[in-house]
Amino acid sequence: METENEDEQVQKQCVQLFSSTDFIMESKVFDTIKDYFRHGGAPDQVIELLSENYMAIAQTATLMADWLILTGVEPADVVNMIVQHLQTLIEKHFQPKKADSIFEAGGVPSWLTDMTEHMNWRSMIYKLAEEYPNCLMLNFTIKLLVDSGHEDEITSVPVAAQQVEVFTKVLMTTIQRTIDSEPDEWKRNIQELVVCIF
Repeated sequence: METENEDEQVQKQCVQLFSSTDFIMESKVFDTIKDYFRHGGAPDQVIELLSENYMAIAQTATLMADWLILTGVEPADVVNMIVQHLQTLIEKHFQPKKADSIFEAGGVPSWLTDMTEHMNWRSMIYKLAEEYPNCLMLNFTIKLLVDSGHEDEITSVPVAAQQVEVFTKVLMTTIQRTIDSEPDEWKRNIQELVVCIF
């Protein structure tokens, strides 16, 4: 009886995933199919749900990008358009609880580390961290950024003040920048230092 209940529960969860848009493109599709079959799921339902819910969103975006390039738009400009649009969507629909759930899967996802290598994405992360100061994923990412030498990019005191280690590195960078600056930059650097301290 308990096994039947578990089988039904797993099937229900899998069907919910199969019913989501473009799930066939997700990396966990094969593991989900295996789980579904292990718990008595029917193959015809998998095929039906995956095909009915395939909207080809990523493929359509790639096709549109290729068309833009064919019309003469520079590939770098197309990439910038896509990145800006993605950032707008992420900022608009960001959900801290969902973001924090990435740690439930275990380990840091490679895409998060990849994002920290690009200034556009780092700027977005700083902006989101200011807006959602209690988000574990964003706080973790800020620490990653500071550990990889990007503390000079953190201009928001609330973001820096979230973690003592981050604040210390930002403060040290600001002090060093003030010491190393030319006399005509002192006023601006001292103002940054005052903001950082107080």
